[in-house]
Amino acid sequence: MRKLLLLFISVCLVTSPVPEVWAQSSTLTFDSHLLNWLKFNVSPITRLPYSFYVSEKDKAMVYHHMESSDALKGAIERMITHEGMDIYDGAVYQIVLSMAGGEENLKQAALADEYYWQGSVGDTWNIRAGYPINTYVYDPKNPERVSSDINQLGKRGFIFRIIDADGNYLITDPLDGKKNLTGFPDNDRLHWVDWKPVAGENAWVVIAAMQIYHKKYKGSYSQHPDSVEFKLSQEIARAAMILQSDCGGIRMAPLGTFRNLVGDEKNNFSENNWWYNHISTENNISWYSAFRMLYQVTGDTKYKEAMDGIERYLRFVWDDKQSFFHQGAYLINGQWVVSRENFALDVQTWALACIGPKDLDAWLGEGASWRMWQAGRKHSGVFDDKGNILGVGYTDEHDRTSVEWSAGAMMALAELADYYRAKDPERFAQALADRFSIRMSMDSLLFNITQDLSAYSYSSRRGDIPFGWNSHDPQVMSVASTGWMIFVDAGFNPFRLV
Repeated sequence: MRKLLLLFISVCLVTSPVPEVWAQSSTLTFDSHLLNWLKFNVSPITRLPYSFYVSEKDKAMVYHHMESSDALKGAIERMITHEGMDIYDGAVYQIVLSMAGGEENLKQAALADEYYWQGSVGDTWNIRAGYPINTYVYDPKNPERVSSDINQLGKRGFIFRIIDADGNYLITDPLDGKKNLTGFPDNDRLHWVDWKPVAGENAWVVIAAMQIYHKKYKGSYSQHPDSVEFKLSQEIARAAMILQSDCGGIRMAPLGTFRNLVGDEKNNFSENNWWYNHISTENNISWYSAFRMLYQVTGDTKYKEAMDGIERYLRFVWDDKQSFFHQGAYLINGQWVVSRENFALDVQTWALACIGPKDLDAWLGEGASWRMWQAGRKHSGVFDDKGNILGVGYTDEHDRTSVEWSAGAMMALAELADYYRAKDPERFAQALADRFSIRMSMDSLLFNITQDLSAYSYSSRRGDIPFGWNSHDPQVMSVASTGWMIFVDAGFNPFRLV
């Protein structure tokens, strides 16, 4: 009976008609209402996308919930939710517009890269992290190797992970309009405070820039070496390679990136070296994709060597017994140690989507990729009372759904289905069945903003995520969620140039 059901679902997936509201771009199909919302949810000042959107009727409730952590954290989170742009979210937005194609969409997609190359946005006069202006060090033996001088083209460092999409430095709390808060960092006047140049977000800047470059110049790369997208990608990749550690992994951020330490962290790290002495597996999967794109376009072996280093790191954090990648590693007494504190679902799904089951099985042993999904399903799956998977959470949990991470799971399942299509029909059908089940449940978190605008929630409920941030109330719409659902429906894998 189970096999018949799986076969039925597989046939439905192949033969389902395309809804009339969906738009067409070459052979890619996606919901035009979602694309309309992404293009609507931008700053009227800079035209950069906001990461989130909350309707006027829901703002008071949503923003009050953010106050529960404490007044300071609540104020900072509201600022980011109201007018912030995480550069990863910005990259997802760029890739969707590039994928959709057309002169207007490509022009808008490229706008963020113009700001990044310029090095400033509005009142934020420097968004590039290096030495000596804002004192971030990538190479302790040669601090000046990566510059924060925005005029040092080609030698500058990472972009700060979250910037104010309106270009503001001074901020007003969207909850109550206050401009001052006692105890706010540096001074009581509310201002932008997130100055973290993180490797993973910067990898996505490169991925998006290379997708745009590929869309514009496929077949004529050599004729466009001065493209902003290409120069920006090379510059940021240079900084990442300087951060590549002896175990092969790219460190999370340069020295000087601040973190408030808690508990045992104080015994092993300082506030300014925690990020430098940690490696994120998710960050490295993203950089694997970015380096692969640069290698594909340039043929330069330095990018292949960087990829090989990341492969070595991924083997280091692979747990064959539990069939998953650990979330990262950290440096203790000169030795890299695997971080086993929390299970990270996106590490598994992004590895499958980015690297692919064929290569993962070649690296880790036959069947490793299938076992990886089964482990992710077991740790983070959200199920109905009949055992059907409805989505995934972030870590070891079964009562919270992330739309973005569920979309990543569907991307991974599509890769698995393609891999097993001929070699194992039962696994092929099981992968499609899980993908179908997750896709059917996602529309419970789809909201119609207007007749022509639709968007997906960030998550099914607000709560702490053990990787340093919170999930949101369902009333918070997300660029990342919406963009990833477009990728899924279009059958477009953002990790690859096609």
